[in-house]
Amino acid sequence: MRRFILLPALIVTQLLALEANEIIGKTVEKYRNMNTFYTEFEQGYCDEDAGTCQRYEGRTYYMRPNFFRMEIEEPKQIYVGDSVSLWIYMPDEKRAIRQELNQMPFQISPDALFENYEEDFVSSLAGEDGDNYEIVLEPKDETDIYRRLRVKIKKETFEIIGITVTDESGIESKFEFTKVEINKKIDRKIFQFDPPEGVQVDEY
Repeated sequence: MRRFILLPALIVTQLLALEANEIIGKTVEKYRNMNTFYTEFEQGYCDEDAGTCQRYEGRTYYMRPNFFRMEIEEPKQIYVGDSVSLWIYMPDEKRAIRQELNQMPFQISPDALFENYEEDFVSSLAGEDGDNYEIVLEPKDETDIYRRLRVKIKKETFEIIGITVTDESGIESKFEFTKVEINKKIDRKIFQFDPPEGVQVDEY
């Protein structure tokens, strides 16, 4: 009797996995010919244990292969990746941090999100929310950076319009893209950062 109960559940799971892979495939195809990527976003950062949530607004600029800029409005912060270094500039504090650029953030580089995803993640279709799909990616190998990624994809265009990162402590960082432009004309100069005079620079 148990066999007849479990088999349909197994079939449903396989169908959902196949559908998730198909959605990801169409999303990858959407960004295949992408050279630049611009977004305006809202970010929510919530700590369940502390019972606190913070919200930020900003914009990102990305140019292949690995140039990016993120500007956060309040408090003012600027992140610049020049393909070698990551700069974090806090003008109100007159301070800048420079460190090695090891990996492109998922929120900035959508093509990096699904790069080799079959090797790195177990994917599933969490559900459909009106005009959007929601894909869950769980890392196959343990990582200190995140426990789970939830990716919201627009059904009509297969554009990524939201990413939620859950870390090992259960803290969620949610990005919602309020505006997306693929292959927008972007001046490469914005990916250069020269610390203004009087700014303290820390290197790690």
